Amino acid sequence: MSEVILVMGAPASGKGTKAKEYINKGYVHLNRDEHGGKVINLVHLMEKELKAGNNVVLDNLYTTRESRKPFIQACKDAGVPISCVHVNTSIEESQVNALRRMYQRHGRFFMNADELKGNKDPNIFLPVVLFKYRKNYEQPLSHEGFVSIETVEFKREWTSDYCNKALILDYDQNLRNTRRSYGYPIEPGDVELLPGRTERIQEYVNKGYILCGVSNQSGVHKGNLTYEDAVRCFEHTNKLLGHDIDFTFCPHQASPPSCYCRKPGSGLFVKLIEKYKLDVTKCFFVGDQTTDKTGAERVKIPFIHTDKFF
Repeated sequence: MSEVILVMGAPASGKGTKAKEYINKGYVHLNRDEHGGKVINLVHLMEKELKAGNNVVLDNLYTTRESRKPFIQACKDAGVPISCVHVNTSIEESQVNALRRMYQRHGRFFMNADELKGNKDPNIFLPVVLFKYRKNYEQPLSHEGFVSIETVEFKREWTSDYCNKALILDYDQNLRNTRRSYGYPIEPGDVELLPGRTERIQEYVNKGYILCGVSNQSGVHKGNLTYEDAVRCFEHTNKLLGHDIDFTFCPHQASPPSCYCRKPGSGLFVKLIEKYKLDVTKCFFVGDQTTDKTGAERVKIPFIHTDKFF
C-alpha cells in the first residue's frame, strides 16, 4: 500500500534535508517551490501519484491545521495512511539557516521587498516570514488524521573548512565612548578610546585570532549620522586602537524587527562566520548588552562581558 509523509516546519528549518531521506527511498517529492502555484494545488498531484501506486513525501510549511486538512482528507478518501514529520527547529536556528543560505548563494542578505525584486530564488525570504510562521503555527495532533507524528530536533553540523578563530568585539561602550548624548559618535572627533583596549586585543592577535567588530547603529536610520559617517567613526576607532578590525554594522531601525542584522539578530555574526569560515567554538564575542549576549548565543559563539574581558 502507498503512504504519504507530510514534512512540516518553519521556513529554513531543514525540511528539505529530512525529505531527502524519503526521496532516496523512492518517494515522489511534492513541493510548491519545485512545482509552482499554491500549496493546495499539490493535492491533485498527490492523488495522481497515489493512484499510480507511488509513495509521496510532501515538504512545505503546513503551518495550520486548515492547511494540512485537504491532504489528510485526500489520503482518507484514497484509503492511504498519512504520517507527519515535524521538523521542530526554533525560529532562531531557522534564521541562522536562512542567513547562511542567502550569504552562500548571493553573498548578501535581503531585508525588504525592494531588495527582493527580480530574485527568483524561492528559498529567500524576508525577516517577517519567520515571525508570521511563529504567530500562526498550530501544533500537529493525531486527531487531525495522522497515523503517526514524528518530531525531529535540529542539530547543526559544520563542515571541516569552518576552522578559523576570531575575536569579535562590539564597539560602543566596549572599545570607545563618545562625547555625544546619543551613546555613539557621529563624527571621528567624537571618539574617545577606552583604556587598555589596544594591549588586551594584541594578546589575541599574538594567538592568531582574526579581529572582527559588530555594532548596532540605528542612528543612521534616525538620521543622526550617515552611513558614511558611521564608517569614518569605525575607521578612526581602529586607527586609535592600532588594530585593523574588520567591522560590520546594522544601520536599520531599532523596532519593530525589520532586518536580519540588528542584534540580537544573527545577521552580523553569520556574515563573519561565512566570510572567514569561523569555528564558532573557537571564537569569542565581547559586549556589554543583553542583546549582545543573546545574539552570540544564537550562533553558539561564547560571550564574555566587556567588564570581565578588559
